[in-house]
Amino acid sequence: MSLVSIIIPVYNGEEYVHRAIECALAQTYPHKEVIVIDDASTDRTQEVVKKYPVIYHRNERNMERAYSRNKGVELSKGEFIFFLDHDDLWREDYIESVLKHLENSQIVYSFPRSFINSEGNLLRVSRKKLPEDPLELVFSGMVGYPSATAFKRSAFLGYKDEYVMREDWEIFLRSYLEGLSLKILDEDKVFIREHPKRTSKGKKFWIATYKVYEDYKDKVPKEYLPYFLFHVGETAMRFGKLRLGWELCTRAIFKKPSLLANPRRLWSLLKRGFRFWRR
Repeated sequence: MSLVSIIIPVYNGEEYVHRAIECALAQTYPHKEVIVIDDASTDRTQEVVKKYPVIYHRNERNMERAYSRNKGVELSKGEFIFFLDHDDLWREDYIESVLKHLENSQIVYSFPRSFINSEGNLLRVSRKKLPEDPLELVFSGMVGYPSATAFKRSAFLGYKDEYVMREDWEIFLRSYLEGLSLKILDEDKVFIREHPKRTSKGKKFWIATYKVYEDYKDKVPKEYLPYFLFHVGETAMRFGKLRLGWELCTRAIFKKPSLLANPRRLWSLLKRGFRFWRR
């Protein structure tokens, strides 16, 4: 039976980290190790983590999440790598369900549909229809949550610090361009926690998105470029970069008019591009 390594990076996560650890230990797949990487927390994280039978490593100083995930892999021994953010959760059979597909694919992404609040109560369930071509998801920026991502050890290319806030999307782009195989699952076994401390809504998110755009705009395959441009464009609009957002979205629509047949994209363009709700 293959060893599975579960990597839990955490920074000041005393409120939630015990739930993530308990969730990892409760997985029905028996042959596993749990590795917690503490990114120099200043709260009670260390005290909480040391109550559990896990491998614990503390960074000497705060190094950010890409470094912490990579450090966890470095310390791990498993043939398969699973990441679980300290504030997210899995259904108890998540690892078993993913491993069936990791035999034939190098990366498996379990599309998250369930979102929970700080108390763990269900906030919403996404009804988003997934495209038949999984690469549309990749180039549309609709993949990334590390808690929904698993790798064969041999296929893990490492998260890059320079893309932090979008490092979890960039690794999918890089992996595809390196020829690695990807499987998308839609089984609703991952719970993403939404709370005020989550770090995906600030200005750094846009800066990282634009860096991904600059570094990959000439590498994206022609058939997927419209999806890539539209995603970066609507993200630009979200952060108030309306001129750039319209430029990128217009280019995307010119290349592939059928993008607007998707109601979500049309609504996003109207909502973000015209900002009519602020008038």
